[in-house]
Amino acid sequence: MRSLSRRLPWLVALAAALAVAAPALAGPWAREKGQVFLTLSEQHDSAGESWTGLWAEYGLTQRITLGIDAGRSGQGDGKFVLWGQRAWVRGEHRFAASLGLGASLVDGEVMPMAQGGASWGRGIATRFGPGWVTIEGRALVTARNIEISQKVDARTTAIYAYMLPETSGKAEITLGLRPRDKLMIINQLQVEARKQSGIEARLASSLVYDLWQPAKVELGIVTPIQGDGEPALKLGMWLEF
Repeated sequence: MRSLSRRLPWLVALAAALAVAAPALAGPWAREKGQVFLTLSEQHDSAGESWTGLWAEYGLTQRITLGIDAGRSGQGDGKFVLWGQRAWVRGEHRFAASLGLGASLVDGEVMPMAQGGASWGRGIATRFGPGWVTIEGRALVTARNIEISQKVDARTTAIYAYMLPETSGKAEITLGLRPRDKLMIINQLQVEARKQSGIEARLASSLVYDLWQPAKVELGIVTPIQGDGEPALKLGMWLEF
């Protein structure tokens, strides 16, 4: 797998070519009051791994969006997070801060988790049509159960259970373009930092096409550019009402 540094010039060239109107996913844009957005996606890679994801948003007020981020892998691991986000507008710039609570399931173990994030974005007019750019960052804390055995005497051993917090960070840079009324092109650089696996980076590219109101279909490819992983295909359905 080529390193991020060797692919960086190609990524910069891609971003410039897109030159990336509000996006479909909220990002720092608040979902309109009373509006619902749902996307269900399926992702498969060349190693046979899979991920089924559910993303939901609901506009509680003009500035506050509530949502669900859930998913399950083909091996049975998964997550479920309830989150809330507040958005601000400063001229052409959009800002948002979010908090979420939930749990993850790894190797049959349920672990509580919390996350906090911030994002920035703005719309851009280009010669290819309206577009947008966003930068998002999130910090996640997961509480893992740890058992430690300690010998009390020659015949007795005590087992102590602890909740050990583990932290990780995620960042996403998104460039989007709407060259036609029914077509969107979305490119996203995803970077994740974990203590166990180090830094991982992926490039997710998608085409989103309007089928009929309120449905859209998404077809994409996810390419690892740093760390473990195999290229994956993604198919999704979007609903907005």
